[in-house]
Amino acid sequence: MKTGKKFFKSFKKDIDTKVHKVTEKTGTIAKFSLTSVKKEGEDIKKALAKQDLIYLKTDALAVVLRKLGGLDEFLAVFEKLTKEGYLLVWTEPVTSILPVGFRLAGNFYYFQKGKLIA
Repeated sequence: MKTGKKFFKSFKKDIDTKVHKVTEKTGTIAKFSLTSVKKEGEDIKKALAKQDLIYLKTDALAVVLRKLGGLDEFLAVFEKLTKEGYLLVWTEPVTSILPVGFRLAGNFYYFQKGKLIA
């Protein structure tokens, strides 16, 4: 009977060790995720605070933020970039990080200079 108790104590110890390791890893992942979400929130806040719709523009690419409700301004920037030889290559939604979750705040539009596209 003592052998059975030793086996279960050993088994429980192994499980406790494995659970502890998983908990440590989960905590590290959660901390990394929260740090990333915080940084993403700061980046989005900075982008939304910028008055100019063109967030970034170089000789090769342009990134435009279309905030919700800004269609006319966005279309004017879109036309300007198109006339300069930029082509739309990608879009992605911009979410505003709030304590209660995520909500759509607008979209990023990525343009690349036409002559650089293969």
